Amino acid sequence: MNISDNTPEPQARIEIDSRVFNPFSPDFIRHPRETWQRLLREYPIAWHKELQMWIVNSHELCDKLLKNNQFTPSYRAWEFAPPEKSESEKNDFDRTFDHSLFVVSARDHLKLRKLTMPAFSKPVMGKIDAKIRDLVVECFDAIGDVAEFDVYEAIASKLPVRAIARMVGVPLGMEDFFHDFSVQVVKATRVNLSAKEREEAVQGTLPGLAYFKRTIAERRVAVHPGDDFIGSLVAASDGNDRLDDYDIMSIVLALITAGSDTATDLHTYAIHGLLSNPDQYRLLQQRPELMESAIIELLRWGSFGKVPFFRFATADAVVGGQLIKKGQAIGVNVSAAWHDPQKYQDWDRLDIQRNLAGNIVFGAGAHFCIGTFLVRVQGGLMISEFIKRFPNAELANGDGDLDYDYKHHNARRIVRLRVNTNRKAQQRAA
Repeated sequence: MNISDNTPEPQARIEIDSRVFNPFSPDFIRHPRETWQRLLREYPIAWHKELQMWIVNSHELCDKLLKNNQFTPSYRAWEFAPPEKSESEKNDFDRTFDHSLFVVSARDHLKLRKLTMPAFSKPVMGKIDAKIRDLVVECFDAIGDVAEFDVYEAIASKLPVRAIARMVGVPLGMEDFFHDFSVQVVKATRVNLSAKEREEAVQGTLPGLAYFKRTIAERRVAVHPGDDFIGSLVAASDGNDRLDDYDIMSIVLALITAGSDTATDLHTYAIHGLLSNPDQYRLLQQRPELMESAIIELLRWGSFGKVPFFRFATADAVVGGQLIKKGQAIGVNVSAAWHDPQKYQDWDRLDIQRNLAGNIVFGAGAHFCIGTFLVRVQGGLMISEFIKRFPNAELANGDGDLDYDYKHHNARRIVRLRVNTNRKAQQRAA
């Protein structure tokens, strides 16, 4: 099979190593753009000898690969995947993963998507806005009338996990429990972790899964399962088809990955992007109707991913002239693709009015991000409140005293971003 129109026959294998691309290097985490541009110029696709996977970098190839069902996100297709457990050995995480959108057959994938549509309907999503709006206000009220604060500490480390917990019905006071659960969920299928680390993460998910099993069971016997997200999933039906407990938990896990983990980085990178580009910050203040495109552009421009999206070949295929063999891992390097000059001529400029047609910021194809609406709602509410409270904000000391978690498992996570609010000047002007 060949998904590139330009190279019908495989060529000699192109190889790179950590001298070209080391996603764990502090230098790369701080300054990735030069590396991305070299990969795009010289290595649209290449075999990484140390990571033991293909790295796909160009926007064209990333887009085609994400849309091709021959490349699955299920690590069970990986040549180095641990052997699948017997039914008697499986725990709740294993069974939930068996039902996930990343693993089920194409037919079951369509069934799951169809049955979950009511939970992502406009009425339910509209209630999410109402449910988390007060959390956003409370978060900014806690910041108060200060001259300076840290965006990560005050907003990004608190708001996303509280919002997703509220959405899936986790009671107040359990946010820390839910946060730990969310971290373990994200880590449990990362192939860049050792088998021991993955298994520790799997074990760490079990208390959270037990909580959701109890919650789903309570909803099933209730007179009405509720009109919130979990209730909509419990009530979903299509003829005789319904979601079982593990189907529902798999959707919750998918939502956690998008709505909690991704949103944490969205908050810091959105504020960093806007305050690094004051003209765009002023434009968004003047034209709030640009919010949705601004969020997509801020994600593109910031590109906080450290490790590419993982895909695994289910059959031999020729991609960009390179032979990918069945079972091999592919790193779909969307962070590089979002900066591809072939797609975005002015790739290094933040432009919230940019034509974003054909973007792959939320993925593409059958596995397009299920939590995209939640990320946009959450991000839009946070940015709107930030603008309302701090219209004259600037990055402290020019760069926000920016710092990263250099050991984070998959993101260039900002863990310090200090902002001058300029509230006193605003009050004097008023």
